[in-house]
Amino acid sequence: MTTNRFATSALKLFLIGTLAIFTSGIGLFSFKSDELATDKSIKNTKPWANIDGFRSAKFGMQMDEVKDAIVRDFNIVERKIDVINHPTEQTQSLGITIDKLLPVSGKTRVVYVFGYKSKKLMQVNILIGHLVDTNVTPQQVVDSGNLLGNHFFKKRYLEDGLVAHARLNDGSVLIFRGKDQKGRMALLRLSNPQPNEGNKEDLKITLTLSYIEKPEQPDAFQLKEDDF
Repeated sequence: MTTNRFATSALKLFLIGTLAIFTSGIGLFSFKSDELATDKSIKNTKPWANIDGFRSAKFGMQMDEVKDAIVRDFNIVERKIDVINHPTEQTQSLGITIDKLLPVSGKTRVVYVFGYKSKKLMQVNILIGHLVDTNVTPQQVVDSGNLLGNHFFKKRYLEDGLVAHARLNDGSVLIFRGKDQKGRMALLRLSNPQPNEGNKEDLKITLTLSYIEKPEQPDAFQLKEDDF
């Protein structure tokens, strides 16, 4: 039950980041971190990005293949890989918790999502922050966002849909969104709830990175128009 609640929260974070209306040109929410690259540098940087999955787990792999990839990538035993069933989208996922994916990230949750019809890997969600590790500080989450953002900005992406440093309606920041030449997307979003009584130490922000094979065609269960 706890795992299902976590999976639901993770997917909600992704859906909000994807569907929200945003305005480009807003700087990244930060404390003392270095500034990120500009839109112009993203467009002009080569080589082209190749968004084909996460590490050894590639889009189109079956669940058993992804399990093998996880074991190779993170040297963990298979019994520590959670199987997650989404109650409404009817998709299955594999979830793992990594102690230190980035130098300052704290614990990280990685969720590998498989298509409802295809049963193949179609998306990977990576979560850093208080949702995963209650001991992580807001500065650690922001620093992780800057590190990942600067990593993405070294590559070239399609201009269609390219976004950097956009503040969403809910106050969160879309640090980066870009697609490679095959239309596969990387999306990096930093939630930004207001601190209690202005105390920055009370911020419980979450960084969500999603790799998506077909952002315009998610393989999830949907009711047909004439079903009801």
